[in-house]
Amino acid sequence: MDTLMHMQALILLFLQDTIRSPLLTSVLEFTTGLGNMGLIWVVPALLLLFKKKTRPLAVAVLTALLLSLIITNGVLKNLVKEARPFVTYPEIIPLVTHVSASSYAFPSGHASASFAAAPLFYHYLPKKFGIPALVLAFLISFSRLYLGVHYPLDVLAGLALGLMCAWLAVKMVRKAMREI
Repeated sequence: MDTLMHMQALILLFLQDTIRSPLLTSVLEFTTGLGNMGLIWVVPALLLLFKKKTRPLAVAVLTALLLSLIITNGVLKNLVKEARPFVTYPEIIPLVTHVSASSYAFPSGHASASFAAAPLFYHYLPKKFGIPALVLAFLISFSRLYLGVHYPLDVLAGLALGLMCAWLAVKMVRKAMREI
């Protein structure tokens, strides 16, 4: 496991040493902020509740986000208790100050929430909304690496968990509403 963690740290150091720039940092700090507390996904879902046609999608997205929150932040982070990369590897310089060194890294909550919601928007909404949602999900997830607050496997695990939550939410809503 130490070798795997070291390899992941090398990826983060590569990002830090080769592609960080003031402009990209500003863009990705903003992007990661959009993912804070999943609000970029919650707000559109709440708006979709107002139209009967999109209500099942809204319920599915909100359900997926709730599942993601419970599994990622409520269970797995506290079970695994993985230190943030900048704690284990002090040469990794985090670019956001609101991430506490005492908070846990695995899995990425930003990636999990993003991939709990964005694929549902992509699948059930016109592509002019769905494609930007997926692009944003990828950018939010990548921002967590760029900013030095997650290892690559944290983000990949968050992505996989988010997809699982989206799938499960659709199954639950279909069963409950028989519409989506």
